[in-house]
Amino acid sequence: MNCPTCGAAMQLVGNRLHFRCDFCDTFHFPEETNEGVSPLGEPAGCDCPVCHKPLQNATIDGEAVAYCDRCRGFLTLTPIFGSIVGKRRQHHAAHEQILTPFDPAELRRRLQCPKCHKPMDAHPFFGGGNAVVDTCERCGMIWLDAGELAIIERYIPHVRQVEQTLHLAPVAPSQPEPFEADLVELLSLPWDLF
Repeated sequence: MNCPTCGAAMQLVGNRLHFRCDFCDTFHFPEETNEGVSPLGEPAGCDCPVCHKPLQNATIDGEAVAYCDRCRGFLTLTPIFGSIVGKRRQHHAAHEQILTPFDPAELRRRLQCPKCHKPMDAHPFFGGGNAVVDTCERCGMIWLDAGELAIIERYIPHVRQVEQTLHLAPVAPSQPEPFEADLVELLSLPWDLF
């Protein structure tokens, strides 16, 4: 696919279904990302770490995020992101999981935190799902590119069923065997005798 802005060849972005032009930094989304972002039309007071355009306030499932309407990524606090993932995973089943691996090159990307302007850490999302996220431990922030929430929310953790414990009648303690009684007696002697 060629870039609609400059005509250069566009590249598929990782395991997501959108394209980016490496030459002019244009994004193309042939399909909606279905991440449930509701822009509020107010400036968030910081810039996108990917395309350096002003972020705007938005919500996802009633939780506050800062959204980029150009690259469709979003920034939020880590605990808020945990709440978003929890809410969205309730609407999915294990058969919807996206198993396509992420591009390892995504781990080499270095974004600057929109809040403190220091480097963010790029790493696989540790809560499951084949997506690389960018986090700033100093600020407690997480950045997701377009399409990453859709991948993460479809990861349904395996829930182990706890077997019901059998309730047995109490058993009277057994008397130690003669050898065990001698060992207990030996261990209770003062050590300076040896």
